[in-house]
Amino acid sequence: MSTHVFAGPTIAPARIRALLPSAVLHPPVQHGDVLRLGLTTDDRVLIIDGLWHQSLPVRHKEILMLLAEGVEVSGAASMGALRAAELASYGMVGIGHIFRGFRDGRLDADDEVAVLQGPDGRALTQALVNLRCAFQRAAAAGGITDAQAIALTEAARAIPYPRRTWTALGRAVRETGLRDAYEKADIWRCENAYDQKREDAEAALRLLALGTATAATMTPQWSEEPWETSFVRYWSAAYHPATDTGLPLLALLQHQQLYDPDFPQRWRTRVLSRLASHIADPSASTEAAISHLAERLGLDLADLSAEQLAYWLTPDELNYADRCEQLVRLVVRTARLDDAWPIWPCSRAEAGALFNLAAGTEEKVTAALRTNASAEAADPRHSIAHLAPARIAAHLFHQWELPPDADQSCRDAAARDRAFRSFASAVETGRTFYLGAVTRASSATGTAGASDNVLI
Repeated sequence: MSTHVFAGPTIAPARIRALLPSAVLHPPVQHGDVLRLGLTTDDRVLIIDGLWHQSLPVRHKEILMLLAEGVEVSGAASMGALRAAELASYGMVGIGHIFRGFRDGRLDADDEVAVLQGPDGRALTQALVNLRCAFQRAAAAGGITDAQAIALTEAARAIPYPRRTWTALGRAVRETGLRDAYEKADIWRCENAYDQKREDAEAALRLLALGTATAATMTPQWSEEPWETSFVRYWSAAYHPATDTGLPLLALLQHQQLYDPDFPQRWRTRVLSRLASHIADPSASTEAAISHLAERLGLDLADLSAEQLAYWLTPDELNYADRCEQLVRLVVRTARLDDAWPIWPCSRAEAGALFNLAAGTEEKVTAALRTNASAEAADPRHSIAHLAPARIAAHLFHQWELPPDADQSCRDAAARDRAFRSFASAVETGRTFYLGAVTRASSATGTAGASDNVLI
């Protein structure tokens, strides 16, 4: 059993290891992190700190995915206390004073626990829960009155969390009747403990160190309800490890979308077979079955305007393709627009024949990610975010054997036949793999390096 602990400024790594020597340490959690671990029912997760302003925070349904799979998830002190209070009824376990404050409604704002972090992960500001704790404890010790403690807390609340420090609070109350109370509280905090976040984090670590389960033992009944949205499926594909090396299914499929010449036919087969399964006549061809289904649903190409048809079909297809083939191509190209339809797989098992096992995709994706990291390490300006879209577009023109003068409708049609929403979305997806692809090509031909003149 592994216990994964996500922590940052609240508690130092050395202190975590002292309290829970077996802990697997991670930086503050953000979107996708808990899914990347590929956890099992033998694992535990403790969330202490998390990112939320400068990056996407851990989503509630990411945690629900773990809980539904029987993974024990606990939270305390900071982001962990927030999520635990919000998900307590679903089986996430909250620990500590701050968690109970959020659960009971005594704390009701995210910025109660928010702090500004430096590049080294140190907290540069004070969490409001810690300031409140200091004032309450100073009042209990007789240094200030209860009324002054409340007033100082409200003064601190008025300061935005990125600037909430003892010094900033001192300036804010300098010309008010709270100056004397602030100075007494400031003297008190220099000699006494008031870090409620750290205390809660330590309490959680001690509890986990006991080895007893903290999560509810009953099967979560909600997991049988329709809680999994298209976002949940997408996150599963994007982050869950699909290989022994930890690569997710989405990266593998995206590479095949871009570079496997047989992917369009496999995508077409997948879409049409899913639709044809609704037709009772097993003798009908797939294309005929789609025509019958469209007729039954009242879908007629004659009802579409010229502009609508031109959006989905190329000029050649409009002029020469028969009506049945036009309908089939339109259906295939619109398949991924319905996010509620689980046509796009979220696991290798679901992908089935859509995924080409013989393509060597895992090695190519691994090499592409390594190339990206090497390029950025050599020069931060060589991040894939700086790749010129026109170069990626030209690269895809070559890969897909598009004519140089292909107009927008032809570009989009080629992309949609590969399950992209548009050619522009294919270009954006190509950022991840472009450097690896041109490096591989240059290695094969002995030409210039991949990073030569490809960035802006």
